[in-house]
Amino acid sequence: MEKIEELKEKTNEVEETPGADFFMGIVLMILSLIVCAVAWSWPRQGGIASSAALFPFGIASTLFIMALAIFINSFKRRGYRQFLDFFRASQFRKSWRQGNLKLALASLAAAVIYMIVILNLLPFEIGTFIYLAGTLFLFWRGKLYKILIVSACVVAFYSICFKMLFKLTLPGVGM
Repeated sequence: MEKIEELKEKTNEVEETPGADFFMGIVLMILSLIVCAVAWSWPRQGGIASSAALFPFGIASTLFIMALAIFINSFKRRGYRQFLDFFRASQFRKSWRQGNLKLALASLAAAVIYMIVILNLLPFEIGTFIYLAGTLFLFWRGKLYKILIVSACVVAFYSICFKMLFKLTLPGVGM
């Protein structure tokens, strides 16, 4: 089994991904349409200009336009063929050997563990720090102290912004 460090070196190369762009274009367009539909269904006593739905509707609309651009670009580069080829057994074996599939599954597992386990056991700040440091360790070739500093700064920024500026409670068991 290959080491994580070897996988990190392999993932630093940038490559064209029309197949992934094709898939993500579709997913993001569907997601943005759902958000637009939900936002449009919110009550609008003073019209859309004074509605709470204006901001989510605007963000989702621009997301749809950007996703459409990604989709069209990938379609021109025959991304649909690469997307369909990905589901062949040989492609799965190749992705597993190269480590791309291992990292994708590791990040998916980390996100699921964070949402279901960590936030139900730990406060937001501690749980998010652990999750962020772990995922940065998987995908970033930085030194460990840099990963810990970045994780701490991001968690502090979100915690201060949401608790003090927006007066919102954060997920987790609370601190």
